[in-house]
Amino acid sequence: LGLFGFGFISYAFNSYGLYGMAKRENENTIMPWIPYINKYTLGRIAFKSNVHAAIMVTLAVINVIISMAIFFVARNLKLLYFLIILGFIISIILSVYCFVAHYRIYKKYSKSTVIMTVLDVLSLGLLGPFFIFAIKDNDEN
Repeated sequence: LGLFGFGFISYAFNSYGLYGMAKRENENTIMPWIPYINKYTLGRIAFKSNVHAAIMVTLAVINVIISMAIFFVARNLKLLYFLIILGFIISIILSVYCFVAHYRIYKKYSKSTVIMTVLDVLSLGLLGPFFIFAIKDNDEN
């Protein structure tokens, strides 16, 4: 229950924070509540670009597909290793994209940009949803 509970709470804080920002920036307010698709809203708010937002969603969906595929190819070790390495690489790329997106949002809505970014990276992204929630009502800098 611990990891599941933390994941659910983190998801709720992130979604509500993105919802508040999306509402203020006249973005789609339903997307922040859809798992993996909420990366689109994160990308739109951070980068103001459909391309970056689409890349973030694509990476997240590919990562999920690879994770599911790993269960089906467990007997083929070469393919299994390939999928694990590919999934790891895509996870790193997506994490960097998310950290940059969070940095841009922190810079836009907070005066503590550096502190929030450093703590977000050091926590491996675990604090990001709570920071997004905390600054959702802040005015733009």
